[in-house]
Amino acid sequence: MILDKKIFSNSAWMMLEKFLGVFGLIFVNSYMAKYIGPENFGKLAFTTSIFVFVQTLSWFGAQSILFKHFSKNVQSGIRLAISTQVMRCYIYILTSGCALIYLWFSSDWITFVFGVGNCIASYFIIDDIFSIHNNSQLISIVNALTNITGLILALTLRFFLVYTEAEAYTMIFPIIVLAMVPYILRRLYFFKNYKGRKTIRNRNKYNKYMFLTGGSLVLSTLSIVLYTQISNIFLAKFTSFSILGVYNVALTLGSAWGFINMALITSYFSKIYSEKNTSVELYYLRQIHWLVIIITAFVMLCMFLLGSWVVNTLYGIEFVDSIKLLPFIVLATMFSALGTISYRYMIKLNGYKYLSIKMISVSILSVPLSYGFIQYYGIWGAVMCFVLIEFLSLTLANYFFRNQVILKLHLSLIGLKNVKKSV
Repeated sequence: MILDKKIFSNSAWMMLEKFLGVFGLIFVNSYMAKYIGPENFGKLAFTTSIFVFVQTLSWFGAQSILFKHFSKNVQSGIRLAISTQVMRCYIYILTSGCALIYLWFSSDWITFVFGVGNCIASYFIIDDIFSIHNNSQLISIVNALTNITGLILALTLRFFLVYTEAEAYTMIFPIIVLAMVPYILRRLYFFKNYKGRKTIRNRNKYNKYMFLTGGSLVLSTLSIVLYTQISNIFLAKFTSFSILGVYNVALTLGSAWGFINMALITSYFSKIYSEKNTSVELYYLRQIHWLVIIITAFVMLCMFLLGSWVVNTLYGIEFVDSIKLLPFIVLATMFSALGTISYRYMIKLNGYKYLSIKMISVSILSVPLSYGFIQYYGIWGAVMCFVLIEFLSLTLANYFFRNQVILKLHLSLIGLKNVKKSV
């Protein structure tokens, strides 16, 4: 198996970048969770879920579109990204305002404050076109270095707040810093190196293109968010914020390794999107599938050996119930990564309409499944729903696309189909 040196060099930097993000999330959140307890941590997780919806609506499908354009023609991608920033900002103001109004009338004071903090952090996330540009141009080293800076400052602030025994609501500030500092540094780096920002014309043309193209993707991405976050909402409603806090610890640790998958997938697709040779394209697709599967096997072994120690060390005895959930979260995370490969490949094949229909269907199915499972099985119902939905999204929901090309690709992984003749 011949490995592309440039792909793996960039993947290494992307892994470092994502590792730092996950490291920051785990270590900023773990001591925070231990300090504020499962109930308040569950309230934080609840507001985070709400603002994941806000971020998805505000991006309006732009992440995949911009990555594809950056990879194919960087100048065109830059013009598209900058021209459509105002549109995304307007959508963000509208959706975040609705979210905060909902929290103001339906929750207690500390939940609302957590919502305000997530609102601020979300702004920097939805405006960060610069990390997408860096990944597409195989300069993820910039993202890694800026994340290091943000992580150091966030960890320092967190230790200070815990040391001074600050109020629980102040724990949102390290999360804001973790999003804000890398964004500012990447923005400064980008505009220092890009000189054409003042000469962009026909912004309305770019906005129209993003609105039409992104409109077909936003439903699919919003659907992904719905079926991944709906369990948080139902757990908060039908069980308790404490149980939601335990579930989110398992979700955080069990999916933390996903940054490795995403780094490899993103780097591979910077090549796949620009590749014209079908045989080479399929070679890369098979390679990335097997890499994800092999990595999953290693992570699963680590979870069995070290999962109990990690939970007890980082989060404490109050979160011990999350340990038994970890292997199932790891399995679902693998299904999700393999599904992302199919999703991005279908984007290359211009399967926007199919993706929209597919993801809407899956998300609609996830609501009654999550509702029923959590009603009857509580936290285990949330885990069961997560695994089942990710598996269906990877397999059956993809197999009706364009002459079963995804099914044929999956069969080719185990030598049952020659995809080269089928695509």
